[in-house]
This record gives sequence, structure tokens and C-alpha cells, in this order.
Amino acid sequence: MCGRYIIISGQKIFATTELLKTLHEQQIPYLEIPRYNAAPTQKLPIVVQREKNEPQPLEAVWWLIPHWSKDGNPDMKFASFNARAEGIAESKLFGKYFKARRCLIPADGFYEWKKISEKEKHPMCIRRRDEQPFFFAGVYSVWKNNEAEKEKPSFSIITTTPNELMSEIHNRMPVILHKKNYEEWLDPSYNDTDALKKLLVPFPSEKMKAYRVSPYVSNSKKPRQRMYGAAERKLA
Repeated sequence: MCGRYIIISGQKIFATTELLKTLHEQQIPYLEIPRYNAAPTQKLPIVVQREKNEPQPLEAVWWLIPHWSKDGNPDMKFASFNARAEGIAESKLFGKYFKARRCLIPADGFYEWKKISEKEKHPMCIRRRDEQPFFFAGVYSVWKNNEAEKEKPSFSIITTTPNELMSEIHNRMPVILHKKNYEEWLDPSYNDTDALKKLLVPFPSEKMKAYRVSPYVSNSKKPRQRMYGAAERKLA
């Protein structure tokens, strides 16, 4: 599961690869970054490849809304902010999007809650050990209101089994893609699902770190300044 994450520097993220360099050069103002407590149902930045043969940014709701939805609102009866890697290609909800509508979700870290006892859980911040930004693997949908001629993009983060570090914190973790796979992941014409499924593996444990943070992270409505402390300040 992944229910909270962090985006610190949009320009730094888009300067990471040649594929996304154009977005960096255009100085795209990426949706009120920084976001130190990104949460489900919020509008957040993703990178997609649609009609154009190049990546483009989208503002999307973090809770996948299928294109056939009647009203274009998140269905709170079914949590679709995460999609399990296992069986995703065959999923009635996620399968079509996995085959043709995949996205990159920029992040600098994510949060998970480590169970200490039946009554106590500690929020943990998980980042790359070198503190470089990265991209989650995701799928996205575009719901359309034909009468108003408006689009409502939404997305889901794909999760997989935990690596050694994460297994001590939680039984799931988000899929973090390697740079060499960004291009094929975004390409809507690339539909080798067997090859794509092989990318949905845990990020190497030795390249990650985790530390305890403030419980304020549990509340996505806290001021941004409080969230900075939650993400960046280790507790004694």
C-alpha cells in the first residue's frame, strides 16, 4: 500500500533524464510543489504520453476513476488509489489502463506506518539513500464530460511485495521504476504485458533508507510547513 508521498522539487525531478528534459526546460510550474503530504483524492502531477510522441504533464486525481464512470467522481466504496502488481494485466478495473495508459508519478519519498504493537504505529519516511527523486509506476484514466467538454484525469500507484527494508515496515511497497524503463513504460503503443509485468518488482533495498517522522503526516490537511518537518526531520 502507498497512501502518502512527498514531492519536493519539480525542476530537479524533470532534469533527471533526457526523456523528461523538455519538461524541465519549459519550466513547467508543477502544481504547487512542494507537496510534503500528498494524499488520495488530491490533484497531483503525473507524466503521460498521449497523442503526442513526447511526455506531457497532467494534473490528475489520485484515485483512479474509470472512463466509464457515470459521474466522474471517486468511488469511495472501492479504494482505487493503489493497484496491485499481481494480476494487474487481467484486472477488470486496471487491465485496460495497464496495457495502454501507463504513467510516471514523481516523488521524493513516501510514508508508511510501522506496527509496533496493537495500539501503536510509527509513521516512517522512505526515500532513496542518495535522496534523489524518482518515479512510481502508475496507470491512469481520463474521464470525459462530453456535454461540458471537460476531461478529468485520475491515476493509481502500482504496488508490489516489499524489499528487505520495507518488509520490516509493511507488507507492500510502491513500484519505483528505473530510468532505463521510463520510455517503454510511457509508450502507449508498447503492449508487451509480460515484459511490463517484469518491471513491477521491489526497488533494491540497499538503495533506500527509512526513518521515523512526526505523526502529523497522518493528517493531509496540516499546513505545508508542518509537513516539511514531518518529511525532513528525524525524531530522536
